[in-house]
Formats: sequence, structure tokens, C-alpha cells
Amino acid sequence: MNAIYRYFRDVYMGVVTVSIGLWVTFRHLFVRAVTVQYPHQKLTYPPRARTMLVNDIDICNGDLQCVRACPVDIIHMKVVKAEKGEDLGTLPDGKPKRLHVLQFDVEMAKCIFCGLCVEVCPMGAIHWKNLHEEVTFDLLQTLRHWAKYPPEEVKRLLDRDAAAKAAKAAEAAKVAAQKAASQPAAKEAAAQTKDEGAVKSAPEKKDGSDAKPETPNDPKKKDGKEDA
Repeated sequence: MNAIYRYFRDVYMGVVTVSIGLWVTFRHLFVRAVTVQYPHQKLTYPPRARTMLVNDIDICNGDLQCVRACPVDIIHMKVVKAEKGEDLGTLPDGKPKRLHVLQFDVEMAKCIFCGLCVEVCPMGAIHWKNLHEEVTFDLLQTLRHWAKYPPEEVKRLLDRDAAAKAAKAAEAAKVAAQKAASQPAAKEAAAQTKDEGAVKSAPEKKDGSDAKPETPNDPKKKDGKEDA
């Protein structure tokens, strides 16, 4: 009896499960196709979709915030301060651009598409773009180079910045040496002033007398008379 029951139960479960699968298939016969014939057809992603990372280097202020925010350290930047009076253009916030962005490289093969660099960029220079052709057979093509400075200009600006930093360090060392040299004289003057103050505060002796005051309980005196 139990064997017959198990047999019909298995038959029932098989029919039910097959019917459910066929119902899913039958239902999709009446649903509009969603297949996209790529590359002839391309989907339009929402504005914040993480598709391809791009950078508008002309409005980059070089503040290195994207470098600090990247959790996998794939953004590499080199910046140099502009000299006084040097015009590098204007940023979107209306302020003048003050840094030369000599290098802005991103290793897209290691990118985890977290979007933190996009979130922290105050100028919106680095952002996502609705592009599809990101696949390549060459790993080197996934390394993005966004800086526009030629190699000779990069070398010139780096040498200029190194010279400026060396001059600043030499000036700071000179000031520190002068300060260290002036410290002994200042200490000597302070000590002399302290000694003069101690001399002035010492009590003066009247009539040049060095006599000690009489002791009230002097044994040599009794009733106001000295012993004979």
C-alpha cells in the first residue's frame, strides 16, 4: 500500500513541477522581446550608471581628492604649483586654476567601479560616460592617460618645482640657524638680568654692624646684669 502511495505521489509531483516550468515558458511567449542586437542597437543607461570612467582634464583642479578616495590605489597624479601671474584658465566654480596636472593615469583593469572618485570630485572632472566599447585584448589599452603635457614640458615644470622647493628649504635652514645662534646670547642676557634682580632684592645692613641680636635667654645675663 505504501509503495502504491509513493508511486502516485511521485507521478503527481512530476506533473506539477513540469507544468510550472512550462507555464513560465508559455507566459514569455506573449511578452515583448528585450533582446538588444548589439552593436547595431545599444541600451541607454541612466545618468549615474557606472559604465566607463572618463575625465575632463581641462577642468581638473588637481586637488588629489580622487587619489585619496580610491580604495585600490589605481589613480596616479602629479601636480605642480603655477607661478605667480601664470594663467592656467578658470575652473567651473569661477576660481583660477593654480596647479599644473602633469600626470593623470587610471588603471581601469583594476577598477572596482565603486564610484568614490566621482563622488568626491568637486569640479565634476572625473565622471561616468554612457559608453559600451570598453573591452580590449590588450591590457595596456586599459591604462587611461588624461594629462596633455608633452614629456619635455613635464620635465621642465618638475625641475622648476624641485628648484623652488630646494630654495625654500635652504631659506628655512638659514632662518633656523640664525635663530639657534641667537639663543645663547638671549640666555646670557636673561641670566644677567636674573642676577641683577637677585642683588637688588638682597637686604641691606645698617651701620655696617655684623653683631648678632641678643638672645633673651642668655645664661650670662640674669635680671639685666652681667655676671662679674
